[in-house]
Amino acid sequence: MPGRRRQRQRPDPPATGVLDWKDSRHWSQQARPCRYCGGVTNLRDGSRKPAHKTCAEDAIQAQIQDQAAAYENERLSN
Repeated sequence: MPGRRRQRQRPDPPATGVLDWKDSRHWSQQARPCRYCGGVTNLRDGSRKPAHKTCAEDAIQAQIQDQAAAYENERLSN
C-alpha cells in the first residue's frame, strides 16, 4: 500500500555494554553500596555513583528501552 511503512526492528545494545569499564574513572579505592542492588562495590557508573557493572548496564538498557517505547508511542499517536 502506498504511504505505508514497514516497522523496523530496533537493534539490541552491544553485548559489551555502553560504558567503557576499562576507564579508570569507573574505579574507586573506597567500596560503597551499589545504587541499584545495595551490594558493596568499588565500581562507579558514568555519573561516578557506586554501581556494579551488570546493575548499571541493566539500568541503562531499561532506560533506552523506555525512551524508545515512549518515542514510538508518540510517533504512532500523531
